[in-house]
Amino acid sequence: MASATFQLIETPEGFRWRLRTDDGAVVATSDGVYDTEHAAARDVQRLKRVAPDAGVESVDAA
Repeated sequence: MASATFQLIETPEGFRWRLRTDDGAVVATSDGVYDTEHAAARDVQRLKRVAPDAGVESVDAA
């Protein structure tokens, strides 16, 4: 089974996160910039808590 790692990245604008698989593919990224690394890490922890129970929904493009 493939695994993945959340990475916290510092950019000139602030901090972002991305989820990268073992083979290097980026499968998710933060949709915004965080002021601190702690804030980005906190959002990653929240995502890890809720994602196992997340459903899948089809949405029409507006």
